[in-house]
Formats: sequence, C-alpha cells, structure tokens
Amino acid sequence: MTWAGATWLAFRGGRSDRLRIVLTVASTAVAAVFVLLAGAVVTPWDPASGTAYSNVQLWTEDGLRGGTVLALALLCLPFLAFAAQCSRIGAPARERRFEDLARLGATRRELRRVAAIESGLASVGGVLLGLPLYALLAVVVGVVGGPVSMYRGISAVPVGTEWSPDALLLPTDRVPTWWVALPGLVLLPLLVTLSASVGAARRQDEGQRERSVRRRLTRSGAIAASGLVLGGILIYLLGASVALPSVVWPLVLLVAVVLLALGAAGLAGELAVVAGARLAVGAGRADLLLAGRRMEARQRRGASRLTLLLGCLVGGAVLVLRADALAMSARQGDTGGFFAQTYLLLIVALGLATAASALGLLVAEVEGIVERRRSLATAVAAGVPRRVIARAVVIEAVLPVVPAVVVTTLVGALFARIFVLALSEERSGLPAFDLVLFAGAVSLTAVLAAGLATLALPASTDVSEARVPA
Repeated sequence: MTWAGATWLAFRGGRSDRLRIVLTVASTAVAAVFVLLAGAVVTPWDPASGTAYSNVQLWTEDGLRGGTVLALALLCLPFLAFAAQCSRIGAPARERRFEDLARLGATRRELRRVAAIESGLASVGGVLLGLPLYALLAVVVGVVGGPVSMYRGISAVPVGTEWSPDALLLPTDRVPTWWVALPGLVLLPLLVTLSASVGAARRQDEGQRERSVRRRLTRSGAIAASGLVLGGILIYLLGASVALPSVVWPLVLLVAVVLLALGAAGLAGELAVVAGARLAVGAGRADLLLAGRRMEARQRRGASRLTLLLGCLVGGAVLVLRADALAMSARQGDTGGFFAQTYLLLIVALGLATAASALGLLVAEVEGIVERRRSLATAVAAGVPRRVIARAVVIEAVLPVVPAVVVTTLVGALFARIFVLALSEERSGLPAFDLVLFAGAVSLTAVLAAGLATLALPASTDVSEARVPA
C-alpha cells in the first residue's frame, strides 16, 4: 500500500469518522493555543516598550516564568489526551473496515499507517487552526481584559506608589518568537500521531498479552511511588535552598506529576477489576451486577482517568498554594492583586482541563456502549429495561473514579502543604472546604459525562443491533 493510497483510505468513512477528525482538529487547536501562550511567556519582555501588566511579575521574573510555562504545559495534557482518545470514536466500524482491508491483503503495519496518517494530518490541521485562534484570543482578551488598574511601582507594601489605569491583564501584546513556538507546535502532531498509532496496535494485540492483577497492581504502584519519591526529592532540594536552574525544576515537577497520575490511573483501573469481581458475585440488583461484570472485564478507560486524575493532583496543590498565598497577602499586602489574579487564572485553567477530561470520559463511555451494542440489544430483547442498563453504565463509570478523585486531590494537597512548610515557618491548615468542593465538582462532572453517554443507549440497544456480528 502506497502512502497516497493510505492517505486516501484514512479519510474515507461515515459520520463517526468525520466526527473523529473534527474533534481531533479542535482539541489539537486548543493545545496549540496553549503552546503559543507558553511561547509568549518565554519570549523576552522589553521594559522600554512602556507596556504595563497588572501581574507583571508573573510574566517577567525568571523564577515565576518557569512555573507559568509548567502550568500551561499541564493544561495542554488533557487536550492532547483527548485528541489521542478521539481516534477511538467510531472504532468498531473502522475495525470492521480494517478487517475487510486485511482480507484484501493489507498488512497490520499498513493499517496502522492509515490510522496514523488520519490522526497526523488532522492534528496538523489543528495546529494550523490554532494560529488564527491565538490571534483572535489575543484580540478578545486585549479588549476585555484591559486596561485594568495596577501599581506602577512594585513593592511588598505599596506605599507611595503611583496608580496606573492603563495596564493589561495578560501579555496579549507579546508575540512568541518562532524559535520558541515552533518546537512545541511540531511536537503536538507527533505526540497525537504516536498515541493514535500505539492505541491502534494495542487494540489489535488485545487479548494476546494478559498479566495477572497482582502484577498490574505492582507495576502501577511502582509508577506512583516513583512519582512520590521524585516529588519528595524536589521538595527537599528546594527546602534546603539548593540552587536549581529555572528550567530544571519545572521539568522535574512535570515528570513527577505525570508519573503520579499514571500510577493513580493504573491503580484505579486495577482496583476497579477487583471491586467489579466482588460486586458481580455479591450484588442483589441487576444494574450492580451488570456494572460489576463490565468492571471485571477490564475495559480500556486509562486515558480518560489519567487526564481527570492529573487535574485532581494539580487542583489539590493549587488550592493549598492559593490559600497560603492569600493568607500571606492578607498579612503583608497584595501588590496590585498579584496573587488573587494569578490563582484566578489557575482556577480557570483547571476548569478548562476538567472540561476536557470530562469530554474524554464521555468519549470512552460512548465507545464502550457502541462496542457492546450487540450484547446490550440482546439484553433488552430478553426483557432488561433500558433504565437498568443506563444505571449500570453510570455506576461502571463513576464507581472507580470518585475514590480516585478524592485520593489524588488529597495527595496533591498534602504535597503542596509539605512544600509550603519546607519554605516557610508559617503554620496553617488545609483549605478543607475548598478541597471538598473541588473534589465534589470533579466527581459531579464525571457523573454528568456518564449520564450524557447514556444518550447513546436508544440507538445502541435497538433490537436490530442483536444481528450485528460480534
């Protein structure tokens, strides 16, 4: 199969295939916007330009610039994971199409090439769409977010400073230089293509490599423990005032957070298998029995859980750091509302990341319903009410996620608290109300995503679907 033939096949299909391409383009475009924002932050600022920012420290100080770029990089991850997960939309129909191609002589490598070309070209289109979206965002934010009031002279206690009414809330006047933005923009399609290709290979190899639950639990626990150890070492070095380059500590922290989220997602999946087995044996209700059997089957939900738990780790840490920063600003003064504005931006970013994670969870649940539509239609034909199946879908999606959301939020909060204590002698408690509110909001988002997924049940449980080949 030539590359031209593979490209032609990659963009042939029905409505689900077109939806998959559109969502891949959209999610990659949003990720490209955040890459450009990170490039604008890294781009050197010219103090002689006369531009004033309401939180000028965040965009100009080297010590804070790395944390800003880290936050934007973490915000990219849910959208990248969603872009990779979009390759699973309409997967059953595409797999049947690939099986027909295999009967005509296409090899597995050529079929993986078709999937990679589709995701790669769609992600390239998303990056190109992200460029005008970034320009539009800069114009809109420049109009809505400026000018705002700030102190012209920055000091811990703003006494004797002049009030400037013409400051910009965000650095919308800064254009990222090409050597800063280009590597990130090139990396986005490569990551999406690689993840889509790996996902296609895993679906083809499904069932060929089975590991015991204990081995999988051990592996996931080891990954989570390595993230904890790496984060603990970083906190110790920062607490001991060990000089680290401004680029090193955000990268190390990013690796630690990703390892923690990977381990937590793996542990949640494997514990769901154990809980599903117990539930299937001891459940006295039909919806619990169906949900338990489905959880016991170890369905692929890792990507959607990963992005959700990653946001919980970061969210727990942000809420603790925000509470500490606001308490400190109440004692010493908050210059120009720096801390309040900065953490407000982080909370908005967490909301966007949670929304992207919920979309990924929605895609995963809809895919699961479509994949097993034959068995669901058979159950409906046998007399099982659709409302029972809908409850089973929601229980299956939410039961493994809610405990993991609570635990990862608490872990992120505790790590941030240890970090604060390592750098300061001030003692204050955890913001329990904010943490409970955040964990509850994320759990409610997962419930809403699972509930929306049940809208696919009427079409997938039609009695005619029982004749679909398994």
